[in-house]
Amino acid sequence: MKAARAQGGVATRTANKLKRKQTILNTARGIIASGGFSSFTLAELANLANVTVPTIHNLIGNKAEVLKQLVVDMVERTELVLFSDTFKDPISAVESFTDNLMSLYRDDEAFYKAAFVVGEQESLFEHGHAAGIFKKSLKLAYQVCVDAKDHSFLNGDIDTDLLADRLFANQRIARYDWMQGYIDLTEYRKQMICGMLLTFAADATDAYRPVLLAKINSVFAQG
Repeated sequence: MKAARAQGGVATRTANKLKRKQTILNTARGIIASGGFSSFTLAELANLANVTVPTIHNLIGNKAEVLKQLVVDMVERTELVLFSDTFKDPISAVESFTDNLMSLYRDDEAFYKAAFVVGEQESLFEHGHAAGIFKKSLKLAYQVCVDAKDHSFLNGDIDTDLLADRLFANQRIARYDWMQGYIDLTEYRKQMICGMLLTFAADATDAYRPVLLAKINSVFAQG
């Protein structure tokens, strides 16, 4: 009986710690989303989360660790939408990939934008879990190119690694302009889709190239 009560007590304490940790992270997320990276301090975080700074250190760590955890959370959410669809054709693959990202970012745009900025500024994408999103995105782009060649949408005249790298570069450039505030999500979507389809057009079969170009012109003409 005592052992059961002891185990129950441990479980309750663990649950309470996880709850407080999530409250802290949610609060930090709100601070960064509303005021940006520069406004974030552990003192303000502790005050708004109704905890002490030592509690933050005990549950998560210092400011850098809090920021890293937020970026990891952002990466995990993004990964869920990147790999949710199966390949149909290059146009469908690009539109699905792009629209899934736009839908995710639109739900909490200020946070995602700030999280990418934080990740870049703190070099959090250069190591550990946070780097996974870029490696996996490149791997996804590579697989889309392979599938497109297997289904005779592409000739296979251009090296698959090069095509995948250019697909990834198109979305990376658009994302940078968006996170810096140069473009909005609508323009982000347009740039991603047009850039990626233009990349496919470079190796498209004679039968499929007109389809790609028609789609590119259609997306580019959208307001």
